[in-house]
Amino acid sequence: MSGPAEPLLILADRLLAFDGEPGADVAPVAVRVEAGRIAAIGPPAALTRPGLRRVELPGTTLTAGLTDAHIHLNEWALARQDIDLSASDSPDGAARLVEAGRQPGDGWVRGRGWNAHRWRAAPHRSLLDSAVPDRPVALQSHDMHALWVNTMALHRAGIGRGTPDPPGGRIVRDEAGQPTGLLLETACEAVTAALPAPDMTAIVAAVLDAQAHLHRSGITGVHALPSIHVPEPEPLGALEAVRRSGRLRLRVLHHLPLRMLDDAIRIGLTSGFGGDWITIGGVKMFLDGTLGSRTAWLETEYVAGSGDHGVCVLEPGEFGFHVRRAAAAGLATVVHAIGDAAVALAFDTLADPRVRVAMLPHRIEHVQCCPRRHVPTAALAGIICSMQPAHLITDWSVADRVWGAERAARTYALRSLLDAGATLAFGSDAPVEPVDPRLGLFAAVARQDTAGNPPDGWFAAERLTIREAFRGYTRGPALAAGRMGHGRIAVGSPADLAAWDRNPLTCPPEQLLAMRCTATFVAGEMVHS
Repeated sequence: MSGPAEPLLILADRLLAFDGEPGADVAPVAVRVEAGRIAAIGPPAALTRPGLRRVELPGTTLTAGLTDAHIHLNEWALARQDIDLSASDSPDGAARLVEAGRQPGDGWVRGRGWNAHRWRAAPHRSLLDSAVPDRPVALQSHDMHALWVNTMALHRAGIGRGTPDPPGGRIVRDEAGQPTGLLLETACEAVTAALPAPDMTAIVAAVLDAQAHLHRSGITGVHALPSIHVPEPEPLGALEAVRRSGRLRLRVLHHLPLRMLDDAIRIGLTSGFGGDWITIGGVKMFLDGTLGSRTAWLETEYVAGSGDHGVCVLEPGEFGFHVRRAAAAGLATVVHAIGDAAVALAFDTLADPRVRVAMLPHRIEHVQCCPRRHVPTAALAGIICSMQPAHLITDWSVADRVWGAERAARTYALRSLLDAGATLAFGSDAPVEPVDPRLGLFAAVARQDTAGNPPDGWFAAERLTIREAFRGYTRGPALAAGRMGHGRIAVGSPADLAAWDRNPLTCPPEQLLAMRCTATFVAGEMVHS
């Protein structure tokens, strides 16, 4: 592994440019790296200098390193140790996986990844009581907005028949009024509070393992979101411990949970504060739930006459109050909005010029169902659309069924938003989806699932080109983080690079899923080969 200050000459077959960088049309191409930055780009013969170590990457296409612009970093790192329920096709099947996969001991049993849209029956605590009668069980749903727990976990969380639904949440009950063990949105927080906080040493070890996995995917930076269902002793503590040890090799923009807003204001912490490795982002808020849990907040009912508009997690007045307080203190807002009612409120609130923040733009996470009237708003108000194309792979058929064709046509409106001038920043939302950026690239350009459905693409007019999709993982996140020189291959930019074993501009969309990252560099250091 080369040191970050070691002068390098990196040679590849071609360079994939996003902003007309000089040297993009040279083949083969060389990039000279000095002091962790790009010093020159051009033909190999013209850039050779004494003392340069040559790194030859034949048959590869060189791009800027990718950034995952929406990842629950600590939660994903720790979730890699949980029981994986993503393959379960029924509640019974999931319960069997839990029974077989639990580790010895008397502590909590944790699992993740179950998807109720694949099941014909609803999950119930009795199944988990039979599988694990002597320990509390907490199973996180695929979309991270629901928990399925057993009776012991309900008791530990203090949830019983007389427990009222919390604001912005729902305790699902049977006909007798007893909790079924299914908790939605903020109702999950009682269980989260009862879970033991992970040991800092364990978090650090998990983050280092996760960092290596990210590097193997060509990822050199992340925008980290606070954990939802993992109690953290301190969201920044593990990353700072890794940085102090000299082992952090990710550019991290770290958003703060809303619960830390008062502390941030008190000590004068602002968006953009930090250094090359860790920078403070914005304050994360939630306006609604998710499509998968039917808790996304909609302007019209899910089913006509049902009165069900989903869940408004943060009331409009309270949301506006928090946005104004944060902006006055120099903190940007990062808001989860999926349903069209939530997206509309987010745009209307953040577009107000009185809440602009100097250092970083506001951003809306997911923007899954965007009202047509708000498509131009992002560009006009400078609001980042932080989206996760890979969700489309699992969501398109659910959206058709749950939301209906008219609303589904406004879902994942990548092309419409981009053509209107919006800045798109793409991420995975791991651990909801795999961190693999190839899934997001494929989904953005094909608008299909991995089986090739629907054959002509789901609302194919919203497709992006592969160059535009790559920009969503490079220039878009850089602009969202206020790092103007990042996310590109240009003289003076950090030498954060990824090499791929094929040319993504010429391979069919389905081959993007087989594309392999053969080398990753962060600040000129080869962190994966």
